[in-house]
Amino acid sequence: MIIFNSVAQPGHRKKDLDKRKSALLRAGGPRVILALCVILILSVLLSMHLLPEKVSLRVGDISNEEIRAHKTVRYIDTIATERLRQEAAKRTDKVYTVVPKAASETGEAFAQIIDVLKRARLDPTLYSDEARIAYVSRNLRPDLQECVDSEALRILLKADAKTFDQIQSYAEPLMRQIVDREIRDIPDDVPVVRAEFRKRLIEILGNTKYAAAVSKIGGSLIRPNRLFDPEATKKAQEREMRMVPPKYGQILLGEVVISKGERVTPEHIDKFTALGLSHPKADYVTMMCISILVACVVIFTLLYLARYHARIYRSTKLLGLLSLIVVLSVLGLKLGGAALGLNLSGSQSGYFGMIWIATAGMLTATLINPQVAVMIVALLSAMTGFAMNQELRWALAALVSGFVAIYSVSDIRHRSDLMTAAVIVSLTNLAIVWLIGRVGGDDVRTLFIGSGWAVVGGVSSIGLFWLGTTALEKPFGITTHNRLLELADTNNPILKRLLMEAPGTYSHSIFVGNIAAGAAEQIGADPLLVRVAAYYHDVGKMKRPHFFVENQYVENAHDGLNPSLSALVIRSHIKDGLELAKEYKLPPLICELMAQHHGTSVVKYFYHQATSEGNNESDMLEQHFRYDGTKPQSKEAALLMLADSVEAASRSLSKPTPSRIENLVDKIIDDRLADGQLDESDLTFKDISRIRDSFVRTLTSMMHARIEYPELTGTEGKKSANGSANKESSEEASESGKVEKGRSQVTAS
Repeated sequence: MIIFNSVAQPGHRKKDLDKRKSALLRAGGPRVILALCVILILSVLLSMHLLPEKVSLRVGDISNEEIRAHKTVRYIDTIATERLRQEAAKRTDKVYTVVPKAASETGEAFAQIIDVLKRARLDPTLYSDEARIAYVSRNLRPDLQECVDSEALRILLKADAKTFDQIQSYAEPLMRQIVDREIRDIPDDVPVVRAEFRKRLIEILGNTKYAAAVSKIGGSLIRPNRLFDPEATKKAQEREMRMVPPKYGQILLGEVVISKGERVTPEHIDKFTALGLSHPKADYVTMMCISILVACVVIFTLLYLARYHARIYRSTKLLGLLSLIVVLSVLGLKLGGAALGLNLSGSQSGYFGMIWIATAGMLTATLINPQVAVMIVALLSAMTGFAMNQELRWALAALVSGFVAIYSVSDIRHRSDLMTAAVIVSLTNLAIVWLIGRVGGDDVRTLFIGSGWAVVGGVSSIGLFWLGTTALEKPFGITTHNRLLELADTNNPILKRLLMEAPGTYSHSIFVGNIAAGAAEQIGADPLLVRVAAYYHDVGKMKRPHFFVENQYVENAHDGLNPSLSALVIRSHIKDGLELAKEYKLPPLICELMAQHHGTSVVKYFYHQATSEGNNESDMLEQHFRYDGTKPQSKEAALLMLADSVEAASRSLSKPTPSRIENLVDKIIDDRLADGQLDESDLTFKDISRIRDSFVRTLTSMMHARIEYPELTGTEGKKSANGSANKESSEEASESGKVEKGRSQVTAS
């Protein structure tokens, strides 16, 4: 903002105005140049996929290279569409034309035969069967004469009057009813109708020769009353085929259209056509639109910074750093896969984009400003979705992943924070993959592949963030917390070895570090120092890991030892740890805290076990069960001792309610004070009160009250009791007053 001096002379005012304008021009020049460079680079990077190459392959050719989709498009799969249409045509029913008066004519013919038979039976001039049969033949139409069987006529002519009346009464209506149904001119329909006619006659006349004779005469009259119409059938099939919608396929950005050495099929031609590879031309209109959008985004960003983050806007160095982060993230997104030799499919390009956008957000948040980082992630996500042919799912995935990544590194103070951030980002990516994948209809195999990318992407983004801060903080004069974390690197060989050889101890050490570091911040001690010391304080247990309860799974190594020897093994982990610390060249300060973290305290479990055997010289015996170390000499050493004991004891709480946690912390601190272990440290009573509050608060937040299950009986109850007992440590047992006879579990603490 330009402020003019109200008492200055007009000439001076003009000079001041000119100076300020000149300063603004000098300051604005680099910004304009920087903005133009960013617009140009981003426009080129985001438009690269719009420059397709010509493909001259035809059906039957062998592709001499792998061709990937340069954009996401839909195409009509002609082969699949034709297959579906042919299937629809096959499912179409044949069309049959109705034969006019077919049913009535058949019924009348049958009635005529019966009537002629009746007249022949009643004619007194006919004396023999042959004469009657000849009479029937003469009086029937020529077409019916061929349908009647002489033997069947003979049987019916000889039937008694009652039977013949039944035939006339029931057979004629039955015939009219039977032939009135649909009878198509296919091999199965006529025999089925004839069989039905015979079956119904048998129900009326019984299974007699008369029923057979009528069935034979009537069956010969049954003809199809529906004739197949090929023209109408063809039209119906064509109508059904037209109703089948085209089968569309989708080609994702980066998806393999045809592999090297693969023979070209009609489906490949469909894809080439949809992608515009058969007659390629640059989409200059879209490229220009992308450039305009990029320019608008860059200008909007500058206006936002000028209004809400003036410090960043005024600093050309910070603007250059922000531009570099954005350009590198887009460059990594567009060219990173090719640089690594990866042929990324469309979905894999989306996962790759999530990595780089999350990295850009974390770098911006740590090196510049978290609020600016949120805006950068939002803009990059939008541009990524646009560049991937309006793939909203990837824009949304990158947006959520980037926001969570920014939050995860918002307050990094310890090396474990990086591990936590990697886990948070990986789990977030995993949730995004499954949620968006299920909405998008991805199959299970695709979701599992995406899950692998999600985890790798989360870890990779944190790794790129670490490399980026290391590479950029010095050149741009920015100080971060990363320089303070070298000693807290969990990739240290000794910690890797601890994890492999004594995983329970490793877990215990991590928890102790968290508890101690939180309390250190409350009393002004060094949280990083006490955290690192906590990581290494029990490395001596690696020499005999199975002698410590947190590393025991099946049997207790102390079952065959007497209490004195067991205590000696437990106490030796201090000396063993110091030897390992010297071997791995750990700093002397860490070694001092390792040596002091038990002070001269008593290995109480084995001490109580020994005294329970009836030894009266308890004072002398107690010295044999004390550690040979030095009492804590600093706040950090005292914190490590207390945090170590509290963390171990908290494992025995079956119902970790706030009141029980508070009582446990009070009991442990009071015990250490009564034993004189904190006499030589720099802790004050105020410090101890703050440590107590911090321990209670931290343990309460880390632990949760368990549901009370119904009491188990029998074998299950014993197993449950044994499981609970195995969680208790030697110190916990003594402090809670629940030392069980015969119990031989022991903890590192």
